[in-house]
Amino acid sequence: MKKYYLLFFLLVTHFFAFTQQIKKMTAEELNVYIAKSEKPLVVSFWATWCGSCNEEIPYFISTIKEKYKTDVELLLVSLDIKSYYPQRIESFATKRKYDVPIVWLNESNADVFCPLIDAKWSGAIPSTLMINNKKQYRKFYEAGMSPRQFESNLKGLVEGKLLAARR
Repeated sequence: MKKYYLLFFLLVTHFFAFTQQIKKMTAEELNVYIAKSEKPLVVSFWATWCGSCNEEIPYFISTIKEKYKTDVELLLVSLDIKSYYPQRIESFATKRKYDVPIVWLNESNADVFCPLIDAKWSGAIPSTLMINNKKQYRKFYEAGMSPRQFESNLKGLVEGKLLAARR
């Protein structure tokens, strides 16, 4: 019987260890967060239903964790519809073990929030903002990135200079 309790405890602990808490942010709050970032920041705009987004997120997470550890921050910004917040997004992120901060953008008008992030952003995803406030570096990519492109652009972010051509 003790084995069953131990197994149950381990399963519950494992499940809650990967449970993702999704916060809600407006575009203005996100801009403040970005402006106050003290280390290089990668902001990935994605949605649960976006296959390309969910293809690149795992290597975003692993590359940053393996090569940059705590020197670079990754923030996933969900553009899912309101009815997905928070349960469906949390469940999705937990299942895929997205163990980085995730926020849900509480905005429904892309014509308002897109220009706040980047003047040329059409609203397409995946899209990624790379910003290093200390080196006055800011680049926006409105396309998916291969692992090689991401690593090259991440190096430019950390060094504060563009190393790869924009797609």
